[in-house]
Amino acid sequence: MAEPRPHVRCAICGKPVHPSHRPFCSPRCAEVDLGRWLTGQYRIPGPPAELEEDSPPST
Repeated sequence: MAEPRPHVRCAICGKPVHPSHRPFCSPRCAEVDLGRWLTGQYRIPGPPAELEEDSPPST
């Protein structure tokens, strides 16, 4: 007998995950997560990144 699959919950709202939107339950929750990454609410720990100065493109 196969082991039962664990019940996976949406990373945003906690509802059951829909297979086509995994690890989220809907496109809305996926967009909420993306928005959090884009606005800096989620961060990956590490040293600050050094920004390169603007320079003309090389040809």
